[in-house]
Amino acid sequence: MILLFGFGGVGRTYAELLYEKTRLRLCAVFDSGGGVAKRDGFTPGEVTQLLNAPRGAVTKSGVGRLVSLDEAIDMCQVVVDVSPPNYETGEPALSLYRKALSKGLAVVTANKAPLALAFRDVAHKRLFYKATVMAGTPLIDLLKGLPPQRAIKVRGILNGSTNYVMTRVYKDGVSFENAVKEAKELGILEPDPRLDLEGLDPAAKLVIIANTLGRPLTLRDVVRKPLTPLGPVTRYLALLDLEAGKASVEPVKLPPDDPLHVDYTMNAVEITTEVNTVLIKGKGAGRKETAYALLNDTLRLHNDL
Repeated sequence: MILLFGFGGVGRTYAELLYEKTRLRLCAVFDSGGGVAKRDGFTPGEVTQLLNAPRGAVTKSGVGRLVSLDEAIDMCQVVVDVSPPNYETGEPALSLYRKALSKGLAVVTANKAPLALAFRDVAHKRLFYKATVMAGTPLIDLLKGLPPQRAIKVRGILNGSTNYVMTRVYKDGVSFENAVKEAKELGILEPDPRLDLEGLDPAAKLVIIANTLGRPLTLRDVVRKPLTPLGPVTRYLALLDLEAGKASVEPVKLPPDDPLHVDYTMNAVEITTEVNTVLIKGKGAGRKETAYALLNDTLRLHNDL
């Protein structure tokens, strides 16, 4: 049974895919207005009712009964978190993870903030977080498969929103201001655009990459420079030197033949190890892509239970 924490676009898509492609069930759903639960799981018809409820109104859907998070945790075995990131404290998700993991539940998350702020506090064999970085492309799986190879450096275009802006400016001739405005109108930028334009989102992803590779960084360790246009091949680049323990996110001028070049909302990561250089490109985000990554982790842990 699954507790779904967050019921926006990704959360709703996850619920649809869960019922379409598996026999697993939601036992609780929480949004900004509170939560509802049903001990033996919601039926497909009840999930449809929840999906038809306005945003922030699952408690008014007529489905299940009103519950607190503490009550819901005692009903379910898995927490799936798609709540908005809080880069100040990681709450309320961080406390939810700690409580759920202490009770033996598994946590599947697309929320980067708790991991970026306190990865070591919540690192656990029952924590699954593939959807936090390049959700549409299995980068985390690749990183976990590297040992005993020692990773030395990572370079990446980890934020599809700002890469879209840069592509529109330097490939399509749109002004920087208009490209940002267009990205806002398309819903590509975060509701708070500063998360993208000031580098918080890619910095959080870089921290998760570092910790997955065994380097205990936190968000405050990443040097961030806001995105500004610098020239005909500007990209917003995340850089990680694992040997020096240095991490940064900054706009740079990549040579035209640099293998990291990708356009629009695509992501690319280059991992240099002691024996190899690995390049991976693909979709970094998207409602359905993120939901599929969450579902993959859900199925993986379900097979291990």
